[in-house]
Amino acid sequence: MDSMTAWNWSFLLLRAATSVTCVVAAVAVARHGRGRHGTGWGYRAAAILYLLLLAALTMAEGYRQITTWAGSRTPLLDWFWLGTDLVIPLAVLLLAILRERNALAGQLAAAARHDPLTGLPNRAGFAEEVAQALARAARAGGPVAAAMLDLDRFKRVNDGWGHAAGDAVLRGAADAMRQAMRPGDILGRMGGEEFALLLPGLDAQSALPVLDRVRAAVEQAVPHPGGGEERVTLSAGVATLEAPRPEALEAALRAADGALYAAKAAGRNRALPAG
Repeated sequence: MDSMTAWNWSFLLLRAATSVTCVVAAVAVARHGRGRHGTGWGYRAAAILYLLLLAALTMAEGYRQITTWAGSRTPLLDWFWLGTDLVIPLAVLLLAILRERNALAGQLAAAARHDPLTGLPNRAGFAEEVAQALARAARAGGPVAAAMLDLDRFKRVNDGWGHAAGDAVLRGAADAMRQAMRPGDILGRMGGEEFALLLPGLDAQSALPVLDRVRAAVEQAVPHPGGGEERVTLSAGVATLEAPRPEALEAALRAADGALYAAKAAGRNRALPAG
């Protein structure tokens, strides 16, 4: 076999780079498919097999270059096919990177709008979901109520049994409230042990049975870390929005917060309307 020329070495190195890129792209496709939003397994398997086959054929072509064209100029057509082969894994790899980036951006955006402990919307997420609900309520007509809810004597849980127990109570309360509220209601964690609830289609008085159901669900479903006769309870205040607009929501939440304090003063574990 004649000695290799610089052109031969360049061709062989590019073939090796193409083969490595195929393997890297196959790994990227396999890793992307593990996520919840990954492509179907059949498509992923076909893409992985194709990329691995292309990697093997590329190395075989490099070997052919050594044995056939050593010492002579590589044909122009071979350079063309080399470029074509390299484009395929690069395109697949770029697509996988972009999809991974988009999925990560979506996860970060969702995390910015949700409370990591309970999974409920945080203040920003609650405001965003409420704005959409108020727009629907404005088109549909009918009343809208807003409620503030607060776990009773929650500080005693944290002080007496630790923050891990407090976190368990918060998670349990959030799950119980989610189960008891109506479809279309929006629940958010405002901070600490305080929650807000939007109830489209109800005024303050008609929202009280829903709040009583939510309150009872928490009391029945969430175990108190102290056991025995101890119970996890909550108090709530509710007010009617004057109009389905964000500025009216702020006024209603302030009024509901006042009713919440009245419920606490009246003995806790109850829901009261504002005014």
